[in-house]
Amino acid sequence: MFKVLDIAREALGSVAKAAAKVPVIENKYHVKARLRGPWPKGPFLWMHGASLGECKMLLNLAKFLKEDLPNCPRLLVTTQKVEVLSYIKDSGADVAACIAPADTPATMKSFISAVKPLGLVLAENELWPGYLSSVQRISMRPSVAVVSGRFYRAIPGMDYSAIGFASMQTGSDLSRFFSVSARSNNSRMMIGGDWKLLPWVRSGEAVSAPENPTVDTVFVSMHIQEWASLCRMIVSSIKRQEAVVLAPRRLSEVADFRKALLDQEIIVVDWPLVQKGAVSIVSQFGKMSDVFSVSKTAVIGGSFARGLGVHDFWESLERGVATCVGPYSAGQKETVSTLVREGVVAQLLSTADYSQRNIPDVRLIQAFLAHESAKISDSYQQLLEFLKNLLK
Repeated sequence: MFKVLDIAREALGSVAKAAAKVPVIENKYHVKARLRGPWPKGPFLWMHGASLGECKMLLNLAKFLKEDLPNCPRLLVTTQKVEVLSYIKDSGADVAACIAPADTPATMKSFISAVKPLGLVLAENELWPGYLSSVQRISMRPSVAVVSGRFYRAIPGMDYSAIGFASMQTGSDLSRFFSVSARSNNSRMMIGGDWKLLPWVRSGEAVSAPENPTVDTVFVSMHIQEWASLCRMIVSSIKRQEAVVLAPRRLSEVADFRKALLDQEIIVVDWPLVQKGAVSIVSQFGKMSDVFSVSKTAVIGGSFARGLGVHDFWESLERGVATCVGPYSAGQKETVSTLVREGVVAQLLSTADYSQRNIPDVRLIQAFLAHESAKISDSYQQLLEFLKNLLK
């Protein structure tokens, strides 16, 4: 079965090489860089995340490891998204960064030779077979850690023996992962919550609702596929002369949202300008902390169209902002179900419910996050122990 995976990875490489010759594909996906680098010269502790949310979490984790890990090595963060790579490089974080290597045998051989990873920290569900096997080949012991892990199903024939530490978000994630990995390794596994909350946990700040908010509702990480539902909710807010903020998930869709709003004869301004009866569009990454600090309520994108995945609701919750999701919660069904049941998050089964939605009590948010904080703090300390032993 391992040979079947290697054959599939070889085939992926052939397809990618062909795709790189197509200008439209190359310009959008930077296939050549994924196949050939250049890769930074190591050794590094390698950290990898798919998109913005995971990489923001890894950047925060990198900062804390530099504070807490004795003789912390140089850190390399890789991402699947070109636009996120730009964000990492512009963030000022003390890390090296590059586009993630394509999971092909030739690319991984070149990447490992240059980077010389001392270990690998994977965010959420980025369990690429070649990443695990490549790190395993150069290490005497399991040297991969999964943090803030999510797990749904295994790739047939996948070998998890390179994983020595796994902090999973929920009990179900842990149970599913344990069922496929327990036979192949003795890794330390636990329920560790969602590490997007790690900076808040470290800060020790209390959860409290924003004082004197100027934004009635912020629509967070919205996709253009959600426009039909989003439009109905925005129109409902504008009719009540509310101040609305819209933060598109993809910067490439900002122009599409702007045009759609203007076609509805809705006044559009640009963040940080906020105006009653108008929509303020956020057109830069890294602004949501400022937005949440002045917002009454938040509606989370990725939850109003099938086929998407609900996006980060923790950032608004830790700010004490009353938070709402739509009818779909792909990727976080168990957590969303728990949050809704506990009254921490409101869920709209249809946009008709938007104007009469429940506003969660900040005290319920405070109690729930206190429980999450304990899990995250404990699992972070255990990651530190794992890395200390790995890097001896």
